[in-house]
Amino acid sequence: MKIITNIICIFLLSAAASSAAEKITLTGSDLLKSIIANEIESIAKKNNIGVAINMNGTYAAFDDIKSGKSEIAIVALPRGHKMPEGLTAFPFAYQAAIVIVNNVNPLEEITTKQLSSIYSIAAKPRVETWQQLGVKNIGLRNIVPITTSLSDNVVVELFKYTAMNGTNIGQWVHVAENKPSIYNMIKGNNSAIGVIGKLDPGNNNLIKIVSVAKPNEETNKSYAFKPDRENIFNGDYPLTLPFYLVFKKENIDKIRPIAKILLGDAIADKIDKSDFFSAPSSSRKKSIFNLDIPQ
Repeated sequence: MKIITNIICIFLLSAAASSAAEKITLTGSDLLKSIIANEIESIAKKNNIGVAINMNGTYAAFDDIKSGKSEIAIVALPRGHKMPEGLTAFPFAYQAAIVIVNNVNPLEEITTKQLSSIYSIAAKPRVETWQQLGVKNIGLRNIVPITTSLSDNVVVELFKYTAMNGTNIGQWVHVAENKPSIYNMIKGNNSAIGVIGKLDPGNNNLIKIVSVAKPNEETNKSYAFKPDRENIFNGDYPLTLPFYLVFKKENIDKIRPIAKILLGDAIADKIDKSDFFSAPSSSRKKSIFNLDIPQ
C-alpha cells in the first residue's frame, strides 16, 4: 500500500510540475487589465488552461515578448507606428476620443485642425466663437471647450496626440472631474464642446456625437467619420488608439488556447461594456481562423 501511495504522490507532483511548465504568460497594457483579467482567468480555469497575467504596460510587454518572459501580449500601438519585427499581430481593441456637443448645436462634423485651434495652447489663431467655425446660430457665441482629467484612461493624451500634434491643452479649457460632469456641462450649455472616451448608454439625451475628419496634408481635403466600430477598426475615424494581440510565430502552438479566449465573444463583451471598443466580430473570427483554432 505504501508503494502505491508513493507512486500516486509522484504522479500528482509530476502532473503539477507539467501544468506549471505549460502555463502561458500574458503581459500587456495595464489599461485593459482591470477590464478583462478576471474574465480571462475564469474562462481559462474552466478549460484547464494555465495562465499567468502580468499586464504592467505596453513597453514592458514588448520587452517581455522579445526576451521570452511571456508568450503573448496585448499592446497599444499608435497608427503609423510599425510593429517590431518578428511579432505576429492581430487587432484586439481600441480606445477612442469622441467629440460631443449639445443636441441644439448645428455642428455635425469637425476637423482635427479645427479641434486643435479650439483646444491647443499653440493654436494661432485660436478659435473662440462658433461663428469662426461657420456655425451660424444666434444662440451660440463663445465656444466652451471641455475635457476630462488626465486620469481618465488615456483619452486626453490620445486627443493631444491625434488632434493637436502632441501640444498641450490651453488653460482656458474646462477640465471636468469625470464623464458625468462633462455630460451635465454639455446638456446645460448649448455652446459647450467636450471630448470623452465613449458615450455611455443612456446618456445620449440632449447630447450629439460629432463626426471628425483629418485633412489630407497635400490636398487639404477631408472626409468626416462617426466613431462607430467599423470606422474605428478601418482607421477612418482619426482619434483612435489600436491595441493588438501579439506573439512570436514560433509560440503559436502554445498560445492557441489563450488566444481563443482573448478573441472570443465573452472578452469582447467585457471590452464593449467599458470605455473601449472590441475588434469587430468578423476581424476576431478571421484571426481565430488564421491561428487555426477550432471554433
